[in-house]
Amino acid sequence: MSTSPNEASISLTLRVLVYCYSILTLFFAFAFIDSTLAVQAGADVHAYMEDIISFPVYLLIIVGMKRRRPWVRPLVYGVACFSTLRMLSVMISGDMTAAAVNGLAAFLMYLFNGMFIFFFAYQLYFFSRADVRAYYEKPLDK
Repeated sequence: MSTSPNEASISLTLRVLVYCYSILTLFFAFAFIDSTLAVQAGADVHAYMEDIISFPVYLLIIVGMKRRRPWVRPLVYGVACFSTLRMLSVMISGDMTAAAVNGLAAFLMYLFNGMFIFFFAYQLYFFSRADVRAYYEKPLDK
């Protein structure tokens, strides 16, 4: 069971991404519960659609990365593209500044939004590499 240095770095990066997605999944689990309760109370489903869909999608990404499934790459592409475009549009439109209480809150919102944009943009780069594609095409050793 020898692994190349490149395969070891891919494995490490995937482990870090799984940890990041685990944290996101935890946050979206709370949002999922809150959104489900709000929809059951009669709120509009469209307002909570992103929270309701994100939790199971992030769970699928975690399972796909851990089990090295080939369908996880297109799923990550879709989530990363959607999230990056959504965050960019919110930044450009100025909705975040209007929602902020003061200048520091606006700065922190832009900072975290930029970090998430970087996180999702890095995944677009990482999963498009040929060595990562080959890593997912190779059967998993049991």
